Amino acid sequence: MRWSIVRLIAAREVRDQLRDRRTLFLILGLPILMYPLFVGVGILFVTALKEKKLVVGVAGADRLPQPKPDLTPTPGLGGAAARAQLMRVYPPLLGENGQFAPRYAADAPDAAPLLARVLDTAEEPELRALLDARQVDAVVVVAPDAAAKLERGERPEVRVLGRDGEENSKLAVQRVTAVLHRWADDVKAVKFARKNLPPDFDRPVEIRDPQSEKTTEKKVADELRDMLVKVIPFLLVMWMLTGSIYPAIDMTAGEKERGTMETLLISPAERTEIVAGKFFATAFFGFGTAMWNVLLMVVAVAIAPLLAPTLGYGLVSLPGLIACVLAAVPLAMLFAATALSLGIFARSTKEGNYYMVPLFFVVLPLSYWSMTPGIELDGFTRWVPLANALLFQQRLMSVRQDAFPWQHVPAVFGTLALCVTVALWAAVQQFHRENVLFRETQGAGRKWSLFGKKSS
Repeated sequence: MRWSIVRLIAAREVRDQLRDRRTLFLILGLPILMYPLFVGVGILFVTALKEKKLVVGVAGADRLPQPKPDLTPTPGLGGAAARAQLMRVYPPLLGENGQFAPRYAADAPDAAPLLARVLDTAEEPELRALLDARQVDAVVVVAPDAAAKLERGERPEVRVLGRDGEENSKLAVQRVTAVLHRWADDVKAVKFARKNLPPDFDRPVEIRDPQSEKTTEKKVADELRDMLVKVIPFLLVMWMLTGSIYPAIDMTAGEKERGTMETLLISPAERTEIVAGKFFATAFFGFGTAMWNVLLMVVAVAIAPLLAPTLGYGLVSLPGLIACVLAAVPLAMLFAATALSLGIFARSTKEGNYYMVPLFFVVLPLSYWSMTPGIELDGFTRWVPLANALLFQQRLMSVRQDAFPWQHVPAVFGTLALCVTVALWAAVQQFHRENVLFRETQGAGRKWSLFGKKSS
């Protein structure tokens, strides 16, 4: 193989693709438009969620412990004794304004407001009618004599009703159930206080896990980091696949459509050199598309701590992200070789797009599988093509204290190298088949399929 010829063909293909405005828009323009669009959609989603109000009906509100604004401790008691006396009073679920007590229904920054509506009826058919008419999103039903049962040391029942299969009702049920659990914890603390027991009497052992040491901001940052570690390699793969498919179709089916394939075939270049030149040009565009998207991600990761100091905990390892880019080179080569092998079958660019569909059927399941919780690079996954590369990239970007699994790296790159070799071999074989290269010259009475020639 003459590398000077390969370089010449590759440079010619790259130059032709750079003159195509569609290719430039796909590689450079589309990511610039999509990332701000995703951010804008997210902002609109949060804004719409905040404007939405979840209405929860409360049936039997008068059966609950009532607020006592005039409650004062017995005169002459000290501070600790006064607080102890106040702790023996059951807390009200609803405040004086008829809404859930703020300490129980404190809204999260991105949560819809939770509004309480006291209902005059406690009959279940009427409550179901209110739910079906969407006048309320959920209903809290308090059992008769709930406050009196609490005073007697009994356990009253509080039920929550909702609409099956409806998103707003499901969200309201989740929110009000959390409110009731927080209120029930305070009720339990009062029952302990009335028996002269500490509030944590039901927790004989104090369990401290790694999450208990972290602040809320740190927990949010860790969850966001774990999500990015899985999402970034997936986005990288999809952009590389997109950036490889369209140049590969244009270099194969497009050449047939324009009638320039014959000119290239009668040149002094060998078929293997032609395939190698097109392969390197396609891999260049696939990897270039990924590089441009990674550059945008690096900028976002770098400025995130500046815009939001609470996220300044190292969302993604930047050195790991750079190493992840280098590890993407074999994937770009794999997509380039596979796309060339499929694209050469097509007579036109439109037909070439159809032939690329099976490639998505293989790439998407493997990519989703690598994002499954609990899946890591081990003795089995290192042999699964594509998934092993994604798991390797996830491990590069993650911020972890354990040792890096270097023992799996040879198997990962060896598997990818074997797949690239097989795909390139298949592409070279197709370029040596005249009935594939010149399908448009076949007679009208003959048909062709991926499984061989056949007559009509």
